[in-house]
Amino acid sequence: MFHNFLPRRFIFNGVDMRILLSSKDNGGQFSLIQGIVPPGGGGGLHVHALEDETMHLLEGELDVTIGGETFALRAGETYFAPRNVPHGLHNRTDRPARGLVVTTPGGFDRFIAQAGIPLSDTDSIPAGKPPTEAEMGHLLTLATEFGITILEGPAGPN
Repeated sequence: MFHNFLPRRFIFNGVDMRILLSSKDNGGQFSLIQGIVPPGGGGGLHVHALEDETMHLLEGELDVTIGGETFALRAGETYFAPRNVPHGLHNRTDRPARGLVVTTPGGFDRFIAQAGIPLSDTDSIPAGKPPTEAEMGHLLTLATEFGITILEGPAGPN
């Protein structure tokens, strides 16, 4: 049976995140999320204890670190970060980078929905700024609940 799922959109640490398929839509098997990383932005170094992460980059370029190795990920390329391995990404270019993130099993989508700020399809992305101390405290508390360890905070704009 076919279902048409409407994406939910959030700003999460300065990244435009759209939950395309949530884990509740597929019995917890996976989460499918589109992320648009602004110039200078990115996810800080972190570890997922409960899920593996795969990203396929559709547009742009990112510096990706997985387990101590850093490399450039270009449009059309994919990375895999297994659970319990530190990883992070940073957009050092002057253009946004857009990719699809799949986490297996699902659940990371619930973290994004609770830690992110909801946006409509027509909302513009707020100018990047580092999270406040209160926002970072909330994020760290939620991260622990979802089996995520933050090793370094998110990258801010250049």
